[in-house]
Amino acid sequence: MYSTLYIDDDASFLSIGKRFLEKSGEIQVDTLVSARKAPDILKENSYDLIIADYEMPGMNGIELLKKLREEGNTIPFIIFTGKGREDVAIEALNSGASFYLQKGGEPHVQFTELINMINRAVTQKKAELELARKAEDLSRINEELTAKEGELRHIVEHMTRQESIIRENEERFRLVLEATSDGIWDWDLRSNKAYFSDRYFQMLGYEPGEFESSVESWRSIIHPDDLKHAQSVIRESIRTKNAVFDIESRFRTKDGSYRWIHIRGKAVAWNDDGSPRRIVGSHIDISYRKQMEDSLLVSEEKYRLLAENSRDLIFRIRVPEGTFEYISQSVRGICGYTPDEFYQSPVLLQSVIAPSSHEYFDKAWKELQQGIIPEEFEFQVLSKTGELKWVNERNVPIYNESGRLVAVQGIVTDITNRRIAEEQNLENIKKYEILFETIPTGIIITDDTGHIRELNRNAAEILGISQEDLRDDTNHLEWTMFGQDGEVIFKGTTFSLGKRIEGEEILGREYGVVSPYGHIIWVIANTSPLRVQGYGSVLSFQDISERKRTEQALFTVNKKLSLLTSITRHDIKNSLSALRGYLYLLDEEIRDREQQEFIARLKNIAGDINRKIEFTSTYQKIGATNPEWQDLSGILGGLSADGITIENLAEDVRIFADQMLSLVFENLVLNSRMHGEKVTRIWFSTRHEDQNLVLVCEDDGVGIREEEKEAIFERGFGKNTGFGLFLIREILSITNLSIRENGVPGAGARFEITIYQGTFQPKK
Repeated sequence: MYSTLYIDDDASFLSIGKRFLEKSGEIQVDTLVSARKAPDILKENSYDLIIADYEMPGMNGIELLKKLREEGNTIPFIIFTGKGREDVAIEALNSGASFYLQKGGEPHVQFTELINMINRAVTQKKAELELARKAEDLSRINEELTAKEGELRHIVEHMTRQESIIRENEERFRLVLEATSDGIWDWDLRSNKAYFSDRYFQMLGYEPGEFESSVESWRSIIHPDDLKHAQSVIRESIRTKNAVFDIESRFRTKDGSYRWIHIRGKAVAWNDDGSPRRIVGSHIDISYRKQMEDSLLVSEEKYRLLAENSRDLIFRIRVPEGTFEYISQSVRGICGYTPDEFYQSPVLLQSVIAPSSHEYFDKAWKELQQGIIPEEFEFQVLSKTGELKWVNERNVPIYNESGRLVAVQGIVTDITNRRIAEEQNLENIKKYEILFETIPTGIIITDDTGHIRELNRNAAEILGISQEDLRDDTNHLEWTMFGQDGEVIFKGTTFSLGKRIEGEEILGREYGVVSPYGHIIWVIANTSPLRVQGYGSVLSFQDISERKRTEQALFTVNKKLSLLTSITRHDIKNSLSALRGYLYLLDEEIRDREQQEFIARLKNIAGDINRKIEFTSTYQKIGATNPEWQDLSGILGGLSADGITIENLAEDVRIFADQMLSLVFENLVLNSRMHGEKVTRIWFSTRHEDQNLVLVCEDDGVGIREEEKEAIFERGFGKNTGFGLFLIREILSITNLSIRENGVPGAGARFEITIYQGTFQPKK
């Protein structure tokens, strides 16, 4: 069930839309009649998708979409409107809309299409989120495995070195003992006297003879915890002739620390009654060996814990026998079998290899027996439950002292998710390539030097030149670009054009292009930098030549209609003047009160007709000419009102607006005079909101009641004709400027005009 927020200022259409969508059984719909309230609703509720009309008072659908995208909200968004203009659709999609659907036609058909768009938009969004999550998990897992692999390899290498060191030390100690009689002692049991060699003293940090050579001295320096065990072993061994005792104990050195000593001895003389009379032996310092053994035990424990807790399968297999010396518990997660099952049945390995990988694995095993060890390879396994998985195996060869390969140690990683992601990436690349070539928009991508790196077929078709000629920077084809005013803004070769694209950011600008073959094409273009190494910028453009021809035709028609309207209005005003003259004469002649009342009403009607004709004259001029950059200070400086002070505290900026912009501020001043009742001061100021500029007009009058703040902009509202504020909003909307009233009732009116980024600039 998809949760959807549906916004439309037409309550009846909103109601029937909710019925159609929820009738599908897949969509739950909340409705809203104003886009302005949507951001607050989205803070309180979570939705899978938003549907919005385009034309709505206060904030249209695309303005809401842009606001959400600027805030980082990526919720799927569908523009569902009766506005069928191509520029609206393009703006919607360029602003991040998932789809654009025009109202009209059979309701069940268009709502069926809308339901399909909802399903596709939500499904695509969920797929994108899932793909991003999986990619992140895979990246993290790979990083963990790489780190563990390096640590494991280090541990194995360290263990190998330690084993070699221990063997060398033991051999060294044996040779030293044989050569130097290291730590020799001799104990006479009859006299209880003892002899200690010089090395006996020296290995404990003493000078030879520094303490008495006696059994008591021996008992005093052996570790108290080891004394009882040592004496017991010696007593038991000397009861039997030729028996040798072997003890490892700790002895206190001169500095108070303890060293491990290997005690070896044997009874060499006997009394007549068979009791031992003399015992000789040696003391060997084995402290270093004990340290190595402890370090090795710690390393082995770390290795065991790492292997047992790793998600990867860690193994050691004998070559050529093919039997496992070790296999970690993680084999359960990959293959579904226990380590014991592999120990007991080595042939189980063959059953685990997937049929599709048999030939590849058999070849790798034969090469391995010949000493050819692949560092890394990938194949498929078949788990106990019949599940196919992709795995990656990395190997380390193990050689004996003679250099013969005796085992292979390795790590096996489940890479099923990675392979799936790679396949999905390949599919996405294929989709991109198809989209790149079939999209009706021309696309040109440059490298970081300005050379054209990629372009699609439509780019060449729109520009009337082959793809090969566009890519060839050596043919020196000449291009010319000019703006809407006909001024040439570029002239040069293809490479120079590529450099210009690479260095400029463009959004929705219209250009005329003269191709090297003299064809004139009108395009609407967008460029943006590509933050990918080796790439520069991407240029997308659409052929609007037909639209331009249509605009020219419409301009001609509008010009004719404007002329006809002016002539008609002139004739009507002449007739109306005559009518008002006759009414004046009648009013002078007739004295009957009831008839005079009728004449007064006719005069009012005639006056109302005259005001409406004047309104049509003003309204006709809105949008009749192209918008232009206008000096705000110059316009505000020309305002005046009898008895009212007008102050300009605004920034010195230029505004891109309809040429009737001055009428906006004249009507704001007139509105304060007519309705403020006690206005003595009007002032203009500016402030910045995000990337936009807000122009504020305030007065010190009675203000506007809360319930009238939006109604005052409707045509016909107010005490008079109600055309002033309606005209203001219409003039501003030509360049997407917006106006609202948010003053405090009783404290003066406050009109705020939002001038969006790109439609204002500091005065030069």
